[in-house]
Order: sequence, then structure tokens, then C-alpha cells
Amino acid sequence: RPLGESNSGILGQRPGHFPRMENIAAFKPVSASPPRSTCGVPERSSYCHSPTSHTELLACFQAFCIQECPYRSSTPPYAPLLLPAHRYVDQISREWLVFSVTVSQQSVTLRYAQSRNKTPLTVSFRTEGKLALERWTHLVLQVHDRHASVFLNGLEEDETPFDTRPLSVRLVDISEDATMWVGLGSNGSNQFIGRMQDFRFYPATLTNREIVELYSGALPELHTQSECRCPPSHPRVHPLVERYCIPNAVEDTTSDRVLRLDPNTHPLSYINDQDMGTAWLSKVMTTQELDEGVTVTVDLVNGQYQVFYVIVRFDSLLPESVLIQRRRLDLTEPQSGTATEQPWSDWQYMARDCSVFEMQNNGPLLRPDSVNCLQLPSDVPFSGGNITFSLLTPQPNLRPGYKDFYHTPTLQKMAQATQVRLHLHGQYHTRAAGVNQRHRYYGISEITISGRCECHGHADHCDTSVTPYRCLCLPESHAEGNNCQRCAPLYNDKPFRSGDQLQPMNCRPCKCHGHAVSCHYDVRADDQPDGHYRGGGGVCDSCMHNTTGKNCELCMSGFFRLEESDLTSVDVCRPCNCHTAGTVGGSLECAQVGGQCQCKAAVTGRRCADCLPGWYGLKASYPHGCIRCKCSGIGIISNSTEAVQSCNQATGQCWCKSHVTGLSCDRCEFGYWNLSHPDGCVPCDCDLLGSLGQFCEPDSGQCECRPGVAGQRCDSCSSGSYGLTREGSCAPCNCSLEGTVPGTDCDTHTGQCVCKEHVEGHRCDSCQVGYHTLQHHNSLGCLPCACDISGTVPEGVCDMWTGQCPCREGVEGAKCTRGLSQGCVPCVCDPRGTVLGTVCDGTTGQCVCVPTHYGKDCGSCRSGFYLSPDQNVCVECDCHSMGALQHRCERHTGKCACAHPSVGGRRCDQCRDMFFRFSPGLGRCQPCACDPVGSVSALCHPDTGVCVCKLLVTGDKCDVCQPGASHLDAENHFGCSKAPSQQPAPVGFGLSYSSIHLSWHPPDAPNSNRLHYTLIRDGLLVHSIQSHESFEDTDLSPYTSYSYWLITANVAGETISASVSYQTLGAPPVADQLHLNLVGQPGPTTASFTWSTPSCTTYKMANSYPCPQVCSSGGCTSSPSLSFLTASSPPQNQPPPRVNATGPHTLHASWGPPSQPNGRTLSIHTTCISTQTNRSTVLPPESSAVISGLQAFSTYQMRVVSINMAGSVTSGWTTARTMEGVPELMAPPDVSALSSTSLKVTWSTVEGQGVIVLHRVRATSQPIYIVKGLKPYNMYNFTVTLCTRTGCITSLPSTGQTLPAGKAKRSAHKCISVQTNITKCPNMFMGIQKSAASHLISLFSNLV
Repeated sequence: RPLGESNSGILGQRPGHFPRMENIAAFKPVSASPPRSTCGVPERSSYCHSPTSHTELLACFQAFCIQECPYRSSTPPYAPLLLPAHRYVDQISREWLVFSVTVSQQSVTLRYAQSRNKTPLTVSFRTEGKLALERWTHLVLQVHDRHASVFLNGLEEDETPFDTRPLSVRLVDISEDATMWVGLGSNGSNQFIGRMQDFRFYPATLTNREIVELYSGALPELHTQSECRCPPSHPRVHPLVERYCIPNAVEDTTSDRVLRLDPNTHPLSYINDQDMGTAWLSKVMTTQELDEGVTVTVDLVNGQYQVFYVIVRFDSLLPESVLIQRRRLDLTEPQSGTATEQPWSDWQYMARDCSVFEMQNNGPLLRPDSVNCLQLPSDVPFSGGNITFSLLTPQPNLRPGYKDFYHTPTLQKMAQATQVRLHLHGQYHTRAAGVNQRHRYYGISEITISGRCECHGHADHCDTSVTPYRCLCLPESHAEGNNCQRCAPLYNDKPFRSGDQLQPMNCRPCKCHGHAVSCHYDVRADDQPDGHYRGGGGVCDSCMHNTTGKNCELCMSGFFRLEESDLTSVDVCRPCNCHTAGTVGGSLECAQVGGQCQCKAAVTGRRCADCLPGWYGLKASYPHGCIRCKCSGIGIISNSTEAVQSCNQATGQCWCKSHVTGLSCDRCEFGYWNLSHPDGCVPCDCDLLGSLGQFCEPDSGQCECRPGVAGQRCDSCSSGSYGLTREGSCAPCNCSLEGTVPGTDCDTHTGQCVCKEHVEGHRCDSCQVGYHTLQHHNSLGCLPCACDISGTVPEGVCDMWTGQCPCREGVEGAKCTRGLSQGCVPCVCDPRGTVLGTVCDGTTGQCVCVPTHYGKDCGSCRSGFYLSPDQNVCVECDCHSMGALQHRCERHTGKCACAHPSVGGRRCDQCRDMFFRFSPGLGRCQPCACDPVGSVSALCHPDTGVCVCKLLVTGDKCDVCQPGASHLDAENHFGCSKAPSQQPAPVGFGLSYSSIHLSWHPPDAPNSNRLHYTLIRDGLLVHSIQSHESFEDTDLSPYTSYSYWLITANVAGETISASVSYQTLGAPPVADQLHLNLVGQPGPTTASFTWSTPSCTTYKMANSYPCPQVCSSGGCTSSPSLSFLTASSPPQNQPPPRVNATGPHTLHASWGPPSQPNGRTLSIHTTCISTQTNRSTVLPPESSAVISGLQAFSTYQMRVVSINMAGSVTSGWTTARTMEGVPELMAPPDVSALSSTSLKVTWSTVEGQGVIVLHRVRATSQPIYIVKGLKPYNMYNFTVTLCTRTGCITSLPSTGQTLPAGKAKRSAHKCISVQTNITKCPNMFMGIQKSAASHLISLFSNLV
């Protein structure tokens, strides 16, 4: 059966919405376990050819398995021939040209010699349009035997060279010392002008795939032994059968082909190469290895497929058991395609004897996804056998649901697979005696997995060349996704459903009128949720074009449409564009048709955007929308002819003086100030160099200065800077803190700092001559030198930084006071302990000793050294000469004993905490002396002694407030206080019609730890507090704007925030102004009303009762409720009656009212129907009734009709049966003579009066009795009694006479029962009456 056709046409009934079946295992990755299960790995091996008979099974026709490549398996080496200039490639033998290659934009030309003395031959490849200028082209010339091919940028689309040409003779160089010239001709001319790189010469011809590898860097993959190359004579891989190679420039069907692989190779990839001429062979195995088995896994790679067949064609003896497993994906999010890989699951067991799997042979399949074990036949072919697994085959066991695949989800899951693997165990025939063990291997020529892409019934084709595969969803399906697993965004009117063999189940479009790009399904909006082609629950998502509603059929709030507009038009909904300042309550709503907004009293126009004449300044806060003109008295041009102030009627702009602006002419233009000037505002006149712009503060005229610039016009430098430049900047004074008089600034023009008495320099950073050590705490700045005159060089002055005096030769010390003597003596040093080449100390005569010696002559380890950590040498203590008490140190750690408590460190040359500036001459440090009130801690800089000050504190000791700050306070984390700045405005909102809620944050620069906030409303103080918190301003007027600002103060000053305005809510309307009236008579479901509307309100209708609710921004007020009665309508939903039998002739019926009476029920009409009579009864509106005069044991149907003034409703029928009754009539029996001794008695049966049972020992086929043994020619009377469960009735007697007869011996009377098969019959008692009463009683009892 060809692929694509299913069992009994089950899968073949598709209406063109399923991809065709194909071998989805072809050329997919395949693996085997154990890993080295293939023959010939790692080295060649032998095996026996698969037998075709028992005789061959006992013999061995040996064959070999070789997995090596017959040709090369790697690209050959090359010679790089890149030279600086490139054009030609010439190979020159000693005397003649072997070949040359010329490349140009038009052609590639190969010249080659046919012999030593003949003219060279030429072959040309036209390359017009292929070798572009200024672009790199990868060119390869392939030459083998008598063929030459040119490749440009790899292979062409059909995997062939660009061009192939024949050669007249072979290209041969018999000389071993030929020369290769690159970039110029053999005669040295025609040098190439251009660029060439990576020029290679291969002595062996490259194949097509190797040329692609050279161009792209990767060798093109092949399914089977990709590393094996073609020979140079056949450089192209056959496009259909990749194990063959063919020459270039030949047809694909050519017979000129060679094997790329060894003919004795049997790799695992042969198992699914769709070539029945190849086969995979496993290695020869032992009996134990056969029992352990081999596992072959096929990875379907690019998605989950629906699999229906697995066919394994063997090229060896068959295994005794096979287990087929599969792995599938579980779609965790079907709409998005997200899936989770599931573990391996069993698919099918097959075995010669299923007991090896602990299963029964050909076991039943109880569920669609059940797995059983199929028994393999005991007599199988020796080779060439198949094993086939068919998921939907009904034989030998019927799989539930196989005839209804598309409606059996469990079976559909059973068919899904992403990987398939086979476990092979055991082997037929090889366990017999005399069988060569080299028959013990598995050989598989092909594994075919027949399946198709899973496209949910919405695609005919599938692209399997991509990963994951992609179903080509049919346009009419409106499905999308790689598996067509979801509906397109605008086609969700019904939930996504997979198509089946009968219906495509295409996704249904949502009716969004072109105003949405997606929709979703909502079951609550679907009145037919169980149907696919009726109803619909699509809800449009994010309706565009200002539409709303389930189908984007309505305009959203704030938009309207014209009455005749097209619902599909992009601009169907137009904005109301109401001017909220002019509408009542700031409403954005307008009439849905026409778009008229609801305007305030002094506003007009459709949009309420214009003031009425005489008004201006349309604003939301104005009760009437606009206000009258209000102009400033000092900013307007006075006109004595006008009695009142005037303004522009459209804008409210007053007529202002020169450079005065504002609606009321109440402020200066930018760049001007002084509104009170009689001629108008005057220019700021800011300095061009020192200001940031030409704008100033409109009240004071203060310009905005650059950093470091001051003055109203920004024409001078600020304190702490000097020298205003053309660039508009001032240089900082940068005065030395140590040498400058505290509290002074430099000259604003020259920058000269104010120096202390003994300090000099522009920055006051140098000591005067004769002074040293510039100190911050020294009020004079520097210390005097105090050099010893006898030990100091004449006219010498100490160093201004260190205080070191210039000493005479042989004298030392900071003041030149040590080492004064009358002359010098020779050094006396022990050469054994003295460092070679050194001399003794010029003052003390101390020799320079080695680490292990001491003493003046270095005879022993001297004092002032300590033992090194390695315990081998003595290390010098190197204690500071002034900071330490002595040169000796602690002998184990090297710690020196410091002379002063301010000094620390191992060498006593560092300051301890809270001390600074170690003096080498004095050997001590100075205390930090930081002011505890203004400093962060008692620590200071170890060199300068400058303390770490609080934010608003300065000075070396943190004892001075910064400029502009004051009130040094220990509890203030700023140290000093400064006027706060940048106070944010309060934040508020209308809390009610009489209150506003306000809150605020501290200023951006509080500059103190204590702040005081004062809240101002319209110039009046309303609240004062020490912390930033919220405040509720009460007792305000409804719907009124108020201005608020904050005054934030500390001990040093205050700042004022910007002013902001907030409005109270509108007061709730007065209920007395709202009157509700009913218009006309109400209908069954509708009523019309009118009501009065207070101004400045909105209204809405309450849900339960007609009661308008009028709302303002401050609350709502409801009118008194109005009660009324709607008109009647026909009742609905009358339930059927409940009927019970109360006797053989009566039925009791009860019922409930209709679920929707829709009025007062006037009467109940009951209808009773039987097979014989119809009865109707009109009853008052009660809830039950008794129907009498009925026949016993009869079936009746009843229904109820409820009636009111507007109509009626009829319920469904209810069926009931009356009880059994006493029989009313039994006809006399018919008696006829049969002979002189027998009579036949018959009677008519009765039905419909009850369940009738015939009490006899044996049933009879007819209501007949034959009485025998009677006297001839005698009269007999007979009666019939008919009984039900409730009573009996006896018929009138009938008389019968026997026939006359001759003399005969009298026999006893007998009553014979004739058998019948009657299921419903009366209890009948028959008596035979004669003149003798005793005989009657006896006979009667015998019959009973």
C-alpha cells in the first residue's frame, strides 16, 4: 500500500487539509547503543553472508566490513604563492612554459604547453558580469586529466562549477625544478595592477566539496561518512545517491560514476538513506550480547510528527523480540507552541514469545493508547524479513477508536513522536547447533517511519527543510503557527479547533468592523458555545479609531458619530472635543449623534469653546465659564475717554504699556523690570560677561549671574573669587588655609590673598626668608629658623619647609648642633665584619657592618638590630632618629619605643589618631584639636591637620561657620544654620465641598536641623507646625479655588515656595430641586420618565427603581423613589404538571405557576388526552386538581395552560396511568361438542382492564378447554370467572351437550389443559355445572 493511504481509508478521507504521508525518518540523525555496535569499528572485521536456507545457515560465506574511506579523508596541503604583485600565474620549466593563468574582468584564460617546442594551447572561460571591480571574488581553477573547471565564489545553485572546458592534452610537468611566477608574465612584463590575497597552489586536484570548504570554511555535510572525499577524476557528489561521485559537466543520470565509499562499508547512516541497496550491519556478537540487544534511535530532529507505520527491513536473521519506543512533546502552552519533552514511552512489543516481556501473546487493547505484545511467527525467512508496526491496523486486535481517529484525542497523542527507537534482542535460528557464530549480527537495510507533519487539519503541505518544520496553513483556515495550532489574531469568534476528515473547522472571523487587530473568544458572549458554525463569542481587543463594544460597533466615551456614518469607516467616531472649561462639570461627553456638548451659562458653541459677548477668559473654575474684563491700574495705558476698563473680547487681553504683558497687564516682559515706571517696564541691562542671559527678576531687577559673579547687573566677582574675564568667569581665590588671615577674601581684581605676618606669596603659601614650617594654627604663619651659628654655613638660612639648617662639614642635626670637633682620625674597621668597599661614619667612626656583626669595628652583631623572621641574620631596627627613644628595638618584632605619646608606627615616624604633621626634627606630632561642635569626629588629616567639618562649617579646626551661615550648634548635623532654599509647593486635592487635603515635603536644601513651616492660604495664615506632614483645610466654600504657599524658616532665615491653586469639590445638589414624573402608561418592559435637572450636575438612573441620581463633583443626591406597575404580557415558562394515580378512574394533578407570570393569572386550563378520549378542564388559578371518570388502567397525557389578560402559555405533556380496577363484564363461554365424551369450551380474552394472570399449571396457546370423559348425549353448564388484583367477575353460564354414542364402557371424567403462551390474561376459574352438586364441586376443585 503506498504511503499516504491508511487502513480502510480511515486517514484517506481528508478533504485536502492534511499533509501527505512520507518517510519522515529519511536522512535523519541515527544512533546506536552500545556505541561501537557497527561492524568494522574500530578496525575491519569479517562476518558470514546472511543465509537464505538452513544449509547456508550451517555454512559461512565470508565477507568483510570496512569503514575506511577509499580515497582521501582530508584536504591535501597547499603551497602559498602570494607575492606583492599579482596578475598572472605561470609555471616555467627550464626552457618552456608548462601553464599560465590570466584573470581579467572579461575572462579567465588558461594557456598550457602541448610539448616542449610547440605553440601553447589556450582555453578561455568567459566571466563578463561575474568578476566585478572593487569587489573580492573567490576564484578556483580545477584541472584534472583533460578537463578544467572554474569556480566563482563556491558552487553554483545546482552544485556545479561555473564552467567546465575540455583540454586537448594533459597538463604535465616532467621537470622537477620548474618555477612558479605569480603576478607577472614569464618574460617579466604585464605586471598585474590590483589586489590579490591568499593565493594557493594544490599539487593534487581538489574536489567540488573541498572547493566549497576552501571558500566557506566548512565542508558540506553528507548523511553518510561525510569525511570521505570524491576522487579527482569524479569530483562531484552524485545529487541523488550521495555514495557515488560523478565528473563535472555531465548529466545526473550518467553511468560514469564511482563509489565515494568502500563497497564493503556498512555504516549506521545506511539504515535510513532510502537506498535498499545498502544496509547497516552490526558487529558479530556473542550469545550474551544478543540477549542484551542493540538499540537504534532515530531523531526526527525538526518537530513532532504524527506517525502511523514503522517498517524495519532486515538484511540478516530476524531478532526474537523487538521493543519500539517513542518520545513526544507535551504542549504546555498550545497557543504559543511552548512544549516540554516527555520521557520515553513504550509503543509496541513484538516477540516470538511475549512471555519474555511478561505479557501475553496478542493481548487485547482496552484503550486507544493501550500497548500490547504482538507474537512474531515461529517460521520466519532466513533473511530479508520485515517487522511492521501499524498504529491503526485492526488486526490482530482492534484498537479502540481506530475508525474515528480525528475524534479520539488519546489516539492522536498515541501517534505523536519526536524520536523513535528500537530495542532488538535475541535472534532466530542462531542458537541451533552447528550454526557459525559469525551469523550472529543484525543487518537492517532500511527503517521507514511513515508519518506526516501535525498541522491540526489546516494545511495540505509542510516545509520540512527548516527546524522546526513549518506547516503551510491554508489561507481559508485563518490558522497560524508552525503547526497551525492557533487562530490568526482576528479570527477567534470561536475557539480554535482541529479539522477532521469531514469538516475543516476553519477559524471564524470576529466582526470588528476594521477597528481592531486582534480578538479573543469569550464563552460568556456565545449563545451557541457547543456549535462551530452557529453563534459566536469573539470579543474585539483594544478597539481602535475611538470605538468600543464587543464588536467595536460603539463610540467610546468622548466621541460621537453621524447618523448616516459607515461603521467600517476609520473616522466613524469623531471626538466630542468638548472644551472642558466651558462644559457643565468639566464633562467631555457629548450627544452620541451630532456631538453637542453641554455648555455653561456664559459659554456657547457646539464644543462650548466660546464666551458669550461681554465675557472673556474661558476657564473651568468659573461658575459661568467666563468672567468680565479685569485690568491692572498701573500696567495699562490710561484713556480718559473710557469710563470702564476694556479688553479684547476674545482673549481678555488688556491694552498694556510698553514692555508690559499679561492678560491684565500686571507683569513685565522677560528682560524688563519695574512695572510701576510711568513709561512702562525698563530693560534689565544685565552685564554681557557676567550674566547667564538678558533676563532679570521682574521686581528687583536682579540678573542671573554666572558662578562666582555678583551684583544686580552681574558686573563684579563674588566673595572668594576675582578677575572677571571676557568669558564671563571669575577665578577662585584659592588662598592657602595655613597662610591666610582667617575670615578674609582675596582682592576681587588682583586675587592677592591677605597673608599672615611671616607668610608671603600671591596665595600666602610660602614662608618668608628665615622662617619655616607654615602652620594653620600659628597666628604668625611660620616658625623662625633658630640655626646654631657655629655649626651653620655662613649666611645660611634654614629650609622653609623642613626647617633644616645648612650645616658645616662634619656637623649634623636640624639646627646644626651635633658633631662639632677639632679634626678627623682614620677609620678602624674589622674587615671580617665590614661590608666590602665601605668607610666608617664621619662623626662616630662607626663601620658599616654585615647583618650578623655589631660593634664599632663590626666585630659582632651590633645593638639596634633584631633577629630576622628566618632566624638567620640580624635586621636593622631602622627606628626614627627623633621619633624613637633609642635606636634599639624589640628584638623579636622590630618595634621601636616612641619618645612621645603622639607618635606611633613601627619606626615611630607616624602620627597617632587625633594627631597630625609628624616633625622629623622634633620627633613628635601636633594635636588635631578639632572643635567637637563643628567637626564630624576628633580625627584630622595626618599631614595638614585639617579636620572633617560638618556641612555648613569651615576652618582647619571646624570652628567657623561658612559664609552666609551662623548659629554653630552641636545638635545640628549641618553644624551651622543657613536660610533654607528651594521649598517645593504643597501638594493637595479637593477632599470635599468644604475641605482640601494638603501635604508637603521639606525643602531641597533645609540647611538646618530644625525647620518651621507656615501654610498660607490667599495671604492668610492657616497652619503652623515644626515638621512636614499633612493638613486638612476645612470650612471652605464649595467649588472654589484657593491659592496656597509655604513659608519655611529656621534660625538663619526663611524661604517661600511657589503658589499653587486647588479647588474644593462641588456641593451635593439639593434634593428638592429634583422631581421625577412618569410619562404616559408603562408598557410590559418599558416606562418613560421626565425629571428636572439642577444646574452644574450630572445624573444617572438607579438600577432597582426609577430614581434619578444627580451628582456633582462633591457628591450625589437621589430623588424620592417612584413606584408604578408595568403592563401585563403573556406568561412564560410554564412547567409541566405533576400527575399521580389515585384510583382506577381518577388522577391527581398539581402544578406550579409560570416562572415569569408577567401579570395576574386568571385561570388554569388543563388538557387530558388518552387513546380513546380528550378532555379539557378550565380551573381557577389553583395549584392542583383531581380528574375523575377515567378508564381503569389506561394511559393519559396532561398539560397546563396558564392564562392572564395579555395571553397564555402552554406547558409540556406529562404522561400517567390509572390504577387497576375490578373487571366489569365477562361474556359467557362458547361450548361445542367434539364427541360423545368430550366438549370444547372457548371464551373471549379481555384487555385494558388490568394486568391479567392465568393461574394454571400449564399455559395454553388459545383460550380453549377440551373436557373429556363425559357421558354421551348429556347437558353440561360452564361459567368463566375473570379476576384482577382488585377483584373478580363471573360470566353467565353456557350450556353444551355431548354427542350420542353407542354402548361403551364408562371412563372417569378428565380435564385436559391445552398449553398457551399468554403474557397478559385474566385470572380465570372455569366450573362445569350439572344436576348433581357433588359432582360439580369435585370437578371444579380438580380444574383449579
